[in-house]
Amino acid sequence: MRLVTPQQMKLLEDLSDKSGVSYAQLMEHAGQQLSVFLLRQIRQKKDGKILFLCGNGNNGGDCFVAARLLSAQGVPVCVGLLCGIPKTILAYSMYKQLGDIPVVSSTDQLKEAIRIADFVVDGVFGTGFHGTLRPEQAELFQLASSRFCIGVDIPSGGNAETGAVVPGTMRCRMTVTFGACKFGMVQYPLKSYCGEILVADIGIPETAYQQIDYPMAGITERMIAGFLPSRRPDSHKGQFGKLLCVTGSEQMPGAAMMSGGAALRCGVGLMRVAAPRTVIAAMAARYPEPMYLPMETDEDGFVLSANADKLLEEAAKSTAVLIGCGLGQTEETKALVVRLLQEVTCPVILDADGINCVTGCIDMIREVKAPLILTPHPAEMARLLHCTVAAVQSARMEQAGSFARQYGVTLVLKGAGTIIATPEGAFVNSTGNSGMSKGGSGDVLAGMLASLIAQGIPPANAACLAVFLHGKAGDCAAERLSEQAMLPTDLIQELPGLFLRLERRRRAE
Repeated sequence: MRLVTPQQMKLLEDLSDKSGVSYAQLMEHAGQQLSVFLLRQIRQKKDGKILFLCGNGNNGGDCFVAARLLSAQGVPVCVGLLCGIPKTILAYSMYKQLGDIPVVSSTDQLKEAIRIADFVVDGVFGTGFHGTLRPEQAELFQLASSRFCIGVDIPSGGNAETGAVVPGTMRCRMTVTFGACKFGMVQYPLKSYCGEILVADIGIPETAYQQIDYPMAGITERMIAGFLPSRRPDSHKGQFGKLLCVTGSEQMPGAAMMSGGAALRCGVGLMRVAAPRTVIAAMAARYPEPMYLPMETDEDGFVLSANADKLLEEAAKSTAVLIGCGLGQTEETKALVVRLLQEVTCPVILDADGINCVTGCIDMIREVKAPLILTPHPAEMARLLHCTVAAVQSARMEQAGSFARQYGVTLVLKGAGTIIATPEGAFVNSTGNSGMSKGGSGDVLAGMLASLIAQGIPPANAACLAVFLHGKAGDCAAERLSEQAMLPTDLIQELPGLFLRLERRRRAE
């Protein structure tokens, strides 16, 4: 599923117009697609009166087209004007073609029209909305949200660029969006106002999409099924990568155990865990499969920078290195992380304390020889950027994409609607739930990602695969155990079933 910003959508429409599919044709196509969808909804319910709530821009114009087409087929429709007569030439021309379709505009008329409607179609504000709603608009939206409300392009009051909403935003059961899904619609809180999202083709040429400077897409199961490496019958462990995990401390042994357990379940051929002896003792009792490399520690149980030489020797034989889960943030661990980043040549996955250890010298990652994948949550991202968490969350794609391009890395910005940003483009995840909001979930993801990269999957593909499956495992665990009671370790137990499903799908295709 393609994703675009409002600015990219404007570019697509402009390119379409220049290539021969005019703005008028795009509006006609949008209204036609909307009418087809609404007719399908009416037929499912056997009957239905439709109220189109329209603004004074082109979003209202799409509704005027749909109202005209449905009325011609005998469907009872009514048009409500919340912002007066259309102001754009195109929308006004469509408004003039309504003929004898009833049009209401006063607050009392609009309230009554909402009460008797079976379907309310929200075409008031489009993707360019900024600002606030007037009290009477918010009141009407609240009343309309109690009906079967269908959004046109985006729920009115939502920010198509960031996913923010203003008080009173229309809450829709479904949203029909045109050309491509808008990025803000897959970010919270706006995502929860959209309901089911349907993308309608309005005739924008494929050549126009190819000219977008920073393409984005939603991750789907069909997409990631092709990323999973095949396993030949005559293969051996050496063909599925060798992962080095520099993780854990005496104060955070669970981080090493969760990341390591997840990595094992994702199919890496060989794995060595470099950790304090006490961590190894606990982990080996649960996971006999890895090899272990004991680390020298300080009196508090954090690894020392003196371990660097033997770690670099092991990294030279590895196909990926995971650094950070539960490592701690001492001056010694910071020195160790910096040296590893300076000298390791295979892909490095930098997570949690691995990220925190370089926030004070972030520019050094420009000199890293290896492909680098960072997996920050919003607070860690804020430390990297020396800004607030609110600043990160208010512009997630902008922050992630800018960082990936500036430093030439793959960046996985975690959270609801996790973003995988690369210098060339970005992907957005839709799986997962609030039950995953517990310490340790990130360690599981880091281990999954490192395992897949160690097997030779390109970083962006591996990140999409890991993030999607991580969220899907969370959904399965929530279904089985509840969001309240599920634990990050439960995600690991769901992975075998998910990989089995992917393998069967690939064989069937």
